[in-house]
Amino acid sequence: MKVMNILIASVGGQGGLTLSRVIAIAAVMEGYSVRTGETLGMAQRFGSVVSYVRVGKEVNSPTFGYGEADYILGLELTEVLRNIPYLSSDGKVVTANTVKLPVSSSLGIAKRMYEDEILKELTNQVKNLIIVPARELAIKAGNVRAMNMVILGVFNALAKMFGDESIIKAILTLLPGKKGETSINAYRLGYDYITKKTSR
Repeated sequence: MKVMNILIASVGGQGGLTLSRVIAIAAVMEGYSVRTGETLGMAQRFGSVVSYVRVGKEVNSPTFGYGEADYILGLELTEVLRNIPYLSSDGKVVTANTVKLPVSSSLGIAKRMYEDEILKELTNQVKNLIIVPARELAIKAGNVRAMNMVILGVFNALAKMFGDESIIKAILTLLPGKKGETSINAYRLGYDYITKKTSR
């Protein structure tokens, strides 16, 4: 397979780095070469976090440039929009429907207008855009913080890169115990969500 370039766009505290590491571990388990890199803002809380994951038979560099991402996986819509220049012409965006609003847009109609503007801009710029109700599915799985695993499920259902066994082992390697079980539930809900949506 050619090298698959994946960019993960999130803010600190959403689990973007965990998502990149689960993908990397699953890739190694399946015999791929993998390299990861990241650019961190104030990653501890609400700063921009961009993770690069490259998977293939032979991967040398951990990062890639504009126009080279096969997938952008987003946990926050503003960060996805900020990173659209990385998307290739036929790349896909899989993103949670979550916005971390600036203080000026935190109430009432301003909040809705801000979200609508971002969604409109994304729709105008991206031909392969999948917006996922990740928060709702994560809550259903048992933990709102498992949105990253919902997005992982959608991604793997579309890309078909890894077997479920490798993903589950990778999740449990990073997140043992109850957190791991919840994360696996969230992964499966994301996988089932997009599988049902695309089979209609």
